[in-house]
Amino acid sequence: MSTSNSSEAGFTGLEAAIVLIAFVVVAAVFAYVVLGAGILFSEESRSVVHQGIQEAGSSLTVTGCVYGVSSTPGIIHSIIVPVGLTAGSEPIDITTVSVRLIGSTHKETVRRNDPLIDVVPAVGRWSVQERLNADSDHLLEAGELYVLNVSPDGKSDCTAYRTFAVEIKPAGRPALRVERTVPGSVTTITRLD
Repeated sequence: MSTSNSSEAGFTGLEAAIVLIAFVVVAAVFAYVVLGAGILFSEESRSVVHQGIQEAGSSLTVTGCVYGVSSTPGIIHSIIVPVGLTAGSEPIDITTVSVRLIGSTHKETVRRNDPLIDVVPAVGRWSVQERLNADSDHLLEAGELYVLNVSPDGKSDCTAYRTFAVEIKPAGRPALRVERTVPGSVTTITRLD
């Protein structure tokens, strides 16, 4: 009776080793699954971050002072906005850009002038008045500077003490919003801060 009782009483060393190995294998499989999921999610997070940086960095930036041009005292007739690419941005086809003028009492979509390059625009239109460090194509590329001339339709908020915004939006990219307040004293050329 003592022999059968001793064999049922406890694990042998071999049985304990088998149970320990089973626990280690289950823990290793669990750790592999958790690490694999973590790597998968970190790769997805990384791609989302890179995509966000690319979208945010693919827009325009103001590269100098914004000026208002006036031929009538107290009213801005043209807004001069120098723009360039943000660091690391892809080139922008300037023919795909849309411009809006937004004020407290008036909003307008300013149409592109034809011709677009190196001209002063008609009323209610915008153009590229000047290109610096630029080649002859319509692509705004790294190191190039385009001076946009936006000419409101005459009903805008571009009068003394009023605030307005010019939104410059390349196709498929975020818009650049340039918000300025017209000072009380408007001269022929007025710096808009």
